[in-house]
Amino acid sequence: MSQTARPGSSAGAGAGDPSDVPGAIVSPSRRRAPRQDAIRNERALVAAVGELLREDPEEATMPAVAERAGLSLATAYRYFPTLEQLHRRFMLSVVEHADATTTDFEQRGRELFERILAHWIDVVSVYGPAMVLVRSREGFLVRLEAGEGQASALDRMWGRAIRDLMREAGVAESRYPLALGLYNALLNSREILDVRDATGMADGALVQHLSRVYRAALRGLADEA
Repeated sequence: MSQTARPGSSAGAGAGDPSDVPGAIVSPSRRRAPRQDAIRNERALVAAVGELLREDPEEATMPAVAERAGLSLATAYRYFPTLEQLHRRFMLSVVEHADATTTDFEQRGRELFERILAHWIDVVSVYGPAMVLVRSREGFLVRLEAGEGQASALDRMWGRAIRDLMREAGVAESRYPLALGLYNALLNSREILDVRDATGMADGALVQHLSRVYRAALRGLADEA
């Protein structure tokens, strides 16, 4: 792929290929799978922005990200026209990886919830300082209803465990979005880091504390019914 392509250009594509024209309607037979170099470049950019956000957030600019990824700035902008889009893709990659790790956990109920929470705390320990710098303009429930990628991945990751706890607490299934919203308010990376830094809790104690807090909040949802 050309390193000198400008944002929005179709350099590197076959001449006259309608699949590379923005807004073109292309039949399924003409659509192509992503090229390996495209996949590799996108992954390099996502990894680079994560590293820079952890190391020196003020320096995590698109030029710095492109340099860290070994790509030209023009190529970086072809994949992510704005730094905000790259930030969102980084967050999505973190959550998707956590979801893939926890999907085969066989426990149920509180035990499942606390095992996922323990893994999530491990993830936050590594990526949390970068994650707290990436904020969405829309609220979590709005993004969940719209099917936004990160919210949907969190839904997949936590859904089984939260629904188990809801049944135990007598919370109606119709209140599941609010229950997931409580997770986002109480157990997001910023809150986990804040509680750990303020209290000095070890991870095991932190899991137990946050589990108690979340289950108490769920009982509040049952009381509202």
